[in-house]
Amino acid sequence: MSFESGSVSFRIYQLPRDIPEPVLDGFASRTAPPMEGVKDQPVYGWVTGRHLLDRQIDEQNAFWGGYLRLCLLQAERKIPSSLLRAELKQEELIRLSISGGEHLSRRERTEMKQEIVDRLLPSMPPQLKGMSFVHRQTDSLLFAETLADKQVDVFVSYFREACGFAPIPLSPEALAKQLTHSDPESWPPCSFSADVEASRTSPLVGHDFMTWLWYQAELHPDHVPAGKEGEVGVMLEGPLTLVMEGGGAHELSLRKGNPTQSAEAKSGLLAGKKLRRATLNVVKGETVWRLTLDGETLAVRSFKPVMAESETPMDPASRFSDRMIQVEVISGLICGMFESFCKERVDPEAWNKRVKAMQNWIEERNVSF
Repeated sequence: MSFESGSVSFRIYQLPRDIPEPVLDGFASRTAPPMEGVKDQPVYGWVTGRHLLDRQIDEQNAFWGGYLRLCLLQAERKIPSSLLRAELKQEELIRLSISGGEHLSRRERTEMKQEIVDRLLPSMPPQLKGMSFVHRQTDSLLFAETLADKQVDVFVSYFREACGFAPIPLSPEALAKQLTHSDPESWPPCSFSADVEASRTSPLVGHDFMTWLWYQAELHPDHVPAGKEGEVGVMLEGPLTLVMEGGGAHELSLRKGNPTQSAEAKSGLLAGKKLRRATLNVVKGETVWRLTLDGETLAVRSFKPVMAESETPMDPASRFSDRMIQVEVISGLICGMFESFCKERVDPEAWNKRVKAMQNWIEERNVSF
């Protein structure tokens, strides 16, 4: 599980209320089925965070380092496409040699394929995928390995079945509503290019936030405002993804070299594109974290927790707890920066000044060749 080692990719959810007691009952009653019963359609069920076959959901296995740690398992049997094609061709040649014909009818092909699938499928090992989540019961936030929209939908559905309510993905729109008590869809559009009308640019609040963050990181790299968290250091790196619907290229991806200072980045911004995704180096105190942030979902990708220096090695539970504390800290810093952005965004006078300053920043920015 990536929460335990290596880099971490996750989305932040907010729980509207506490998981009802007994906390584990809803998950334990919906555990993943035995693998013997898995066929060619995906089946879902809960397992512990220890491994994907651990169906024993109890106090000892479901909690680790002070956190609830469970996983939604997806299991299905599949025949590799190359094996299925080879079996079909082999069977076709055998049947043609017996019949003396030149080809099989559509009905014969359909029946032949079904016979081969019925023969091979039971011997195929189940393919397993997991969506882990971690939650500290004293907090309202939950962190889950669900990046794609389809994963979010499945996870939310099965969590609702287990707990009686749905976790809320903390999207830019949802967080903006929570912080400003207003609907971001009603905010007037803005353009960071003086040559492009605001109505032609992306209206998504996450794109405005990421472009604002780029501006802040270049002009005030050691003092980016982060709401209640104070100030943090931020440096942007490539790859960068800039977007704008309409004529020309809708998406511009810049990687290798120095994308932030490239002529392509400047021309993209001048054309009205806004930043969707970038790699960030976030500094708080003496700690530097590296991650990729998606402005459309606030999904964190490839976050690398920093190993704590210690004279004696940490036990696994303490190491896991330390990693999760860092996940909580970086999530708080991201939400804090978004809070500072929203504070400006809902103040018409302050935001108009900021947009003008960002337009000048884009026009006057230096590029490297």
